[in-house]
Amino acid sequence: MKKALFVTFEGVDGAGKSTQAQMLLKKIKECGVSVVLTREPGGTR
Repeated sequence: MKKALFVTFEGVDGAGKSTQAQMLLKKIKECGVSVVLTREPGGTR
């Protein structure tokens, strides 16, 4: 079984969680690692 890592970003609306998640996603993909980005319903978007 492959090892997995579950990362969450928490904070108030407008804190930059989505921005940070996108930046991390890009870096992980650059390393050749498979990534799945999900988002809970709600928020400002």
